[in-house]
Amino acid sequence: MIIIFDLDYTLLDTKRFKDGLAEVFNKENFYADHKKYFKDVRVNFNSEKYLAILKNEGRIDEKREQELRRGLSELFNHMDNYLFSEAENILKRLKSDGAELVLFTFGDKAWHEKKVKSLSIKKFFSHVVYEDKNKGESQYLKSLSKIDEEILMVNDNARETKEMADTIGPKAKVFLIDGPYAENIEHDWPIHELAELNKITL
Repeated sequence: MIIIFDLDYTLLDTKRFKDGLAEVFNKENFYADHKKYFKDVRVNFNSEKYLAILKNEGRIDEKREQELRRGLSELFNHMDNYLFSEAENILKRLKSDGAELVLFTFGDKAWHEKKVKSLSIKKFFSHVVYEDKNKGESQYLKSLSKIDEEILMVNDNARETKEMADTIGPKAKVFLIDGPYAENIEHDWPIHELAELNKITL
């Protein structure tokens, strides 16, 4: 079995991670900026993009920029603290039971590479796939549509999961994780807690 994991809100407690970012940018009104410059205009977040915005607007000087870079470095040094508590043991168990684990992330590629590189769980994945546009258009997923192996998708985003399932085809099974995007389309999939993966047998 191939098990495809999403990262944000699935294995990573992204709300707490954003709170950590907000603490780093504690003088820059991070949440309002994130909404204005990224979410509202559908631009994927990257700390370099955000630092560039702050500099271009004259809101930070060189000294403050260096403070922020040190804060970001410290945040990434403790990236494992933002994983859901059960994530590592679940991945370890599934891998030892013979599953091939794939990490499939959507967003700014450089930003997600930085996050994944800082996580100890990266060792459990045979592939890490980064998509910065549409997961449903992924060449990797299209390649899976041609193999016979069973595929399980573990993701918190219902719309994204449907696009992925449509690309892979009927052999794709869905394990939808409860999160802020679990009901962003109508569907009849049950919604799970991550810990429930411990109940599945391969």
